[in-house]
Amino acid sequence: MSLSDAQKSTMNWRWAALSLYLLICFYDFMFVPIWYGLTRPDVTSLLMLVENTDEVLIQLELMSMITAQHNPFTLMGGGLFHLAFGAILTGSAVGLNK
Repeated sequence: MSLSDAQKSTMNWRWAALSLYLLICFYDFMFVPIWYGLTRPDVTSLLMLVENTDEVLIQLELMSMITAQHNPFTLMGGGLFHLAFGAILTGSAVGLNK
């Protein structure tokens, strides 16, 4: 079975959309949290700095550096990004049977 130019273009678009979505998910759920954890400041030196600082607001900011965690960018807004990409990929998968 030979594919027409339009069908080849559609298949390329589907694979490009899937690859882009997987790359974005890898970045948001794997790469950034690992980087965030590796670049976190040392807890003991930061706590010593908190103890030696008299300003309460600076202490609060330093403590937030210790307890902060990554929030995935694509989950902001209720995960609408994933719903939209899911609709696009599902629609293209349903269109495979045409």
